Amino acid sequence: MNTTPMTPTTGKPALSVVNGFIRTEKPTVNGWETPESLIVGTESAKYPLHALPGIVGQAVREVVEIVKCPPALAANSALSVLSVAAQGLANVQPLRSLKPSPLSLYLLSIGESGERKTTADNFFSDVLDTWAHQKQQERETDLIKGRAALAAWESEITGIKQAITQAGRKGENTRELQERLELAEATKPKPIHTPDMVFEDSTPESIAYDLAHKWPSAGILSGEAGVVFGGHGMKADNITRNVATLNKLWEGGSLSIKRRGVDGSFNVRNVRLSMGLAVQPSVIRDFYETNGEIARGSGFAARFLLAWPASTQGNRFLSLEEATRNHPKNSLNLFYAKLHEVLERQYQNAQHGALENLPTLQFSHDALKIWLEYFNSVEAELRAGGDMEYYRDIASKSADNAARLAGLFHVFNGADVLDTITGATMEAATTLASWHLYESRRFFGEIAVPTDLSNAIKLDDWLISYCRQNHTDTITRRDIQRLAPNKVRNGNDLDKALGELEDANRIRLTIEGRKHIIDVNPALLRG
Repeated sequence: MNTTPMTPTTGKPALSVVNGFIRTEKPTVNGWETPESLIVGTESAKYPLHALPGIVGQAVREVVEIVKCPPALAANSALSVLSVAAQGLANVQPLRSLKPSPLSLYLLSIGESGERKTTADNFFSDVLDTWAHQKQQERETDLIKGRAALAAWESEITGIKQAITQAGRKGENTRELQERLELAEATKPKPIHTPDMVFEDSTPESIAYDLAHKWPSAGILSGEAGVVFGGHGMKADNITRNVATLNKLWEGGSLSIKRRGVDGSFNVRNVRLSMGLAVQPSVIRDFYETNGEIARGSGFAARFLLAWPASTQGNRFLSLEEATRNHPKNSLNLFYAKLHEVLERQYQNAQHGALENLPTLQFSHDALKIWLEYFNSVEAELRAGGDMEYYRDIASKSADNAARLAGLFHVFNGADVLDTITGATMEAATTLASWHLYESRRFFGEIAVPTDLSNAIKLDDWLISYCRQNHTDTITRRDIQRLAPNKVRNGNDLDKALGELEDANRIRLTIEGRKHIIDVNPALLRG
């Protein structure tokens, strides 16, 4: 995977890597070396649409044709809905020594407003809402009876407790009342569960509550993922707890939520959660500037299959034939029919409020070989000089996500849960997992950069803007400390940022008497 070119004369690398970022030697112009980019901008690799098998791939291609959005965005929309539906059917276990994994996925799409991610989402996710509403209507009579039975039971319990209190005040024997209370407690009406599967703006704790009390399989599907990455739940005083909750739900693990209030504490077991989120680069950049250490250190970032595709805006031209055509949506209708079938199977497993005793999908010999090859190839790139040397945390979950993808393709494309996953299915899954892994690597190399480099980028942007507005290429350090963004005014942070910019030939630092002068490379101020 390491393809660093070598110079023909020395045999040494033509590019040097400094803290994970590539820099090259540049010629000088008017006494200034050509300014270097602070980050290595790389284009997204073409999405491997061919790897999406069967009904899923056909439906995604149809949506891309209709919506003209980046294929990766449509694919993430389809996979998130597929994950919500199929996570209630089975688990997957690539190695006998490992605990079985859910089929749940966390997917994140990054793109500017106008990429039509929400439009693509609607083609796939509307089925979830329609199906859940239908189930709620089918059980409306049962729900009414259930609510009435629960209200009557609560009144009975309240009456007995009040009688015990009154008897106790009078000094009367309460043993008979206690026995009545014990009997009543043992006859609490069982709740009736109906699907409520899609969350948009909810805190992790409220999602955990709904999974435990309403329906045990759901998804956070949002075209405005600022509610997740910029909402109250991700503020400094909440983020550690909430990230831990979302991590545990991804694993299919148990939770014990301790809280006060009417509902009190509760336990969460045998539930499943998927996420399909879209977010603008500015929102996710701000999130990682503030919470990057927690998100990466906890493994939260590593759980996501991330897509940051090139924009299609400016190239989505329509012909007259397309504008007047009513697209038949043949592939989408097949997808809807299959999704409905999968949801009905989930309903059978989840209607009692928990996903217990799910079958575990096993790999065929060929599938296991392919999965092991992928696992080992990723592991090899963690070495010094490897592609994932600086992204070991991100790479750690990639093979697990590949197994989950294979399990989803297996059950959605018609295989029985007792059948083994084929080599072809695993090949498709590892191809997609690899693409997402390198998208994450690109993202964490360009947007979610280390704090010192992030400060340098902020200062660089401000310096260029300041100099252009004031028709100058010089500013004093004192003026920077007075006028620049608060983030980089601090002496130590400012020194590090200025050092980054000087190393990149974007500024020069000089001293005139007691003044510290910063000269900005004129090449940055043109245009």
